[in-house]
Amino acid sequence: MNPIVYIPLLDLHARWGPQEFGKIAQKFLAIAFRYAGYQRIVERGVQGVDVDAAGDGLVAYTTEVKTTTSLEVLFAAKDVEGLNDRAAEGYTTVLACLFLRSVLCNWIFTDAGALRVGQLKEDQLRPGRFRQLETLMIPQFDRAVTDHFPGAMRSSQGYLDDVLRNLKITIGDQGRS
Repeated sequence: MNPIVYIPLLDLHARWGPQEFGKIAQKFLAIAFRYAGYQRIVERGVQGVDVDAAGDGLVAYTTEVKTTTSLEVLFAAKDVEGLNDRAAEGYTTVLACLFLRSVLCNWIFTDAGALRVGQLKEDQLRPGRFRQLETLMIPQFDRAVTDHFPGAMRSSQGYLDDVLRNLKITIGDQGRS
């Protein structure tokens, strides 16, 4: 991970705590999908799959977002249920994990349909990776953090929700994409 992004992410994690940081990272990821050219994006802060992204000529993704400073993430039955519901509507299911342990860490975007429920270690996510999606999204995520770190540091989700609205990203489940 680029240190220019890693250090601000650590600062956000320290300021807001792990749970709030996860929601912040999710909103940054929704912004990154917009930067990557997706036109129809839904970011759900509370209920359901975290981010849907679709666009003309683009693969439609439904993404469960996990962040951690440890070696593993919990992939729960409710996560699978939500992803499967969206898959029935034509979305490709993704588990996106940010392992924030060192500057050498980064996002892993993996095929959620190939995973079992439970605690998953980073190496268990690697076989099903969507490398093209990672190549597309990681620089856009870095850009989102760089562009919006000061506002997120100042007022967390409130600031980022305003950014989402300005970018015409749907917040919540109204107008499912």
